[in-house]
Parts: sequence; C-alpha cells; structure tokens
Amino acid sequence: MSRYTSSALWGENILLIDDTWTTGNHAQSAAAALKAAGVGSVAILILGRHLNIDYGDTATHVEQARLRRFSWGICALRNWNHA
Repeated sequence: MSRYTSSALWGENILLIDDTWTTGNHAQSAAAALKAAGVGSVAILILGRHLNIDYGDTATHVEQARLRRFSWGICALRNWNHA
C-alpha cells in the first residue's frame, strides 16, 4: 500500500498549509506546481512564522509590507504581481 494517494484536482480551489515561511519560495513553488496541474485558485496559509527583524533585510521587508495594502495578487515579501 502506498503511503500517499492522489486524486484529480482539476479546477478545484486549494488551501496550501505551510509550517515555515522564510523566503516564500517553497510555498510559491508548490502553488505554481498545483496551478500547472490544473487547479483553480491556490491560497497559502503559513503557521508559526516568527520574523527576526535583526536578520538580513527582514526589517526593511516588514516596513515595506506595512505600507502596502493586502492583495492576493501581490507577494508579501516582494512587490511582485502574481495574478
């Protein structure tokens, strides 16, 4: 018996839950793979993320994010349009 099973998700809306958000690349890659497989919308929920504003340019990203209005089509870390 296989540990994992799959089923067709064509056109289905997906909630992707991730337990870590550092750059967003893994969640975005997973969402892109799901979209390429034919799903409808993909929403990503991140659990347990702690931002260390002393690390790298995190403080800058946090300040820039506070100035922007939320949009499902814009990346939270970079001002890139993903719609």
